[in-house]
Amino acid sequence: MKRRFIAIVIGLLTLSWACSDDDDNQIPVIEPEAQGVFKGVVEYEDEELEIEFPWVRYGNLEWMTTNLNIDISVDRWSTSNGCEISHDPDRNPIDMEIEKKQNYETFGCLYTYEKASILCPEGWRIPTDEDWQSLEKAMGMSNTDLNATDWRGNPVGTLLQEEGSMINLRTGGMGDNDGFYFTYVYGFYWTATPEAEESNLHYCRQISYNSGKIARLTIDKGKMLSVRFVRDAK
Repeated sequence: MKRRFIAIVIGLLTLSWACSDDDDNQIPVIEPEAQGVFKGVVEYEDEELEIEFPWVRYGNLEWMTTNLNIDISVDRWSTSNGCEISHDPDRNPIDMEIEKKQNYETFGCLYTYEKASILCPEGWRIPTDEDWQSLEKAMGMSNTDLNATDWRGNPVGTLLQEEGSMINLRTGGMGDNDGFYFTYVYGFYWTATPEAEESNLHYCRQISYNSGKIARLTIDKGKMLSVRFVRDAK
C-alpha cells in the first residue's frame, strides 16, 4: 500500500511538472493597438489600379496585414515582368490555373523589389530592416536577436503567422526566372534596406510553416518575394 501511495505521489508530481513546462512554453497573446482599412489607388502603366487592404498598428507603425495582390491584367503575368503567382509550370493548363487561383487567394503575388516599389501606394513604403526589427521587438524579440542573422527569435515567427497578432504572414515561397520554390513551406518578405550601399542584395525576412523563429537574410533584388507595406502612424 505504501509503495502504491508513493507511486501515485510521484505520478502527480510528474504531471504537475509537465503542466508547468507547458505553461512556460505557451505562446504569449500579443494584439495590435489599433486597426483599420486602407483604400487608395496605385498608378501603373498609365492606369489607376484600386488597392484595399487591412492594417494594424504596433508602436509607431501601421502594417499591411495581407500580402500584396494588386490585380494586374492576365496578359502581363510573366516572370520577366517581375510579378507572378506561384505555381507548378509542369501541370496541365487547367490544373495550373486552379492552382494559381488558390495561391493568389492565399498568398497574393510575388514581386521583384523594383516592381514592389512601383506598386506602393502614396503614404506607404516597403518596410526597412529597422521597421521589421521594430515589429519583431513588439512581438517580444530580445535586443540580442534583433541584429542577428539567420534564424532567431522564437516564437516571433509563430506570432507573426497566427491570427492573434493579425499580421498573418504567409508561406508563399519565392520565384525567379527559372520557376517557383518553397510554396507552403517558407515565406519571404522584402525590406527596403540593402546589405551595403548600392548593393544588389537586400535584407529580407523568412518564415517557416514548422518553426517559431524568423530569419533575417539577404537576397538578390531580382528574386520575387511576398510584399507588405508599412506607414508611420498618424
